Amino acid sequence: MKRSLSVLALVVAVGAGAGYWYIHGKLPQRAGEVAVKGLQAPVTVRYDSRGVPHLQAQGEADLYRALGYVHAQDRLFQMEIMRRLARGELA
Repeated sequence: MKRSLSVLALVVAVGAGAGYWYIHGKLPQRAGEVAVKGLQAPVTVRYDSRGVPHLQAQGEADLYRALGYVHAQDRLFQMEIMRRLARGELA
């Protein structure tokens, strides 16, 4: 009985750790630097207290590429669902 409780506690602990690692890896990155292919110059993304991104770029193309990256970080799941819905692959 004691051994089975120990095994159960170990399984629960490993499952909780794996769940935390999985969920934490899916959160958008709000700090630090990210290398995005195709940028001609650095782009600065700053989030205000409400989580609204503010982008600064030297060129319009870089601005739009960074904006797309920020949108995908926050809404990739929703974008994928809408793509599948439009193609009839949601089932």
